[in-house]
Amino acid sequence: MKILLLNPNTTNSITDTLLKTASLVKSKETELIPITADKGFPYISNKAEAQIAGVGVLEIIAKHEKDFDAIIIAAFGDPGLIAARETFQIPIVGLGEASMLSACLFGKKFSIISFTQNMKSWYQESVELLGLEKRYSGFRAIEGVVLSIDEIQSLHKKQLVKSAKDSIEIDGADVVIFAGAPLSGFKKQIENEIDIPIIDCAEAAIKQAELACVMKKNINKTSNKKKLPPKISVGIDKILSNYLLHK
Repeated sequence: MKILLLNPNTTNSITDTLLKTASLVKSKETELIPITADKGFPYISNKAEAQIAGVGVLEIIAKHEKDFDAIIIAAFGDPGLIAARETFQIPIVGLGEASMLSACLFGKKFSIISFTQNMKSWYQESVELLGLEKRYSGFRAIEGVVLSIDEIQSLHKKQLVKSAKDSIEIDGADVVIFAGAPLSGFKKQIENEIDIPIIDCAEAAIKQAELACVMKKNINKTSNKKKLPPKISVGIDKILSNYLLHK
């Protein structure tokens, strides 16, 4: 199976981290191909940035859908996920959705640990969208401003671990998710310091994408998804525009 790892931000080093982490757990038969967005932001930390990134996600999928068996949108806020599933026939996995659904396999209550407080209300909405409010113990994040996205794991390790431990001791979490592409692979550094299951978003996403590939035939047989009505657009990427016109 061939899976596209689509990083909606523009930081190649984050793509490399995601690829390295996912490659450690993927099946031998899986070919995982990374693509980094060529426009947008170095990392996504609010809804406005996610909306803009979502357009880029749709453009990239329109260009590459026929080349892959499944696609991972590799940002925890899942920019463009709902629109992409509405538009394309291929299985599409979101980093955030995959992490939260996976967390439910390993405990009763999961906590989300982030590198920025900006994500709190956004991730709360993501939990609600999945109907997982009763399985959600809360959100915690490091204090202050992140100056280097590439060094979050090393510079903020103590704060991230403290946030996870507080979520266990105060919020009652029995599973923790380290949320966001920049924190992929962080689990390996701290799993001996935390006594409950830790969900790595890149690991969760690749395994769900592989499952989607295996189940694809049955899903296609039972799916009632119809193409959206064709509509002429102005100023939209030509390939995406043609796709929406069913050309």
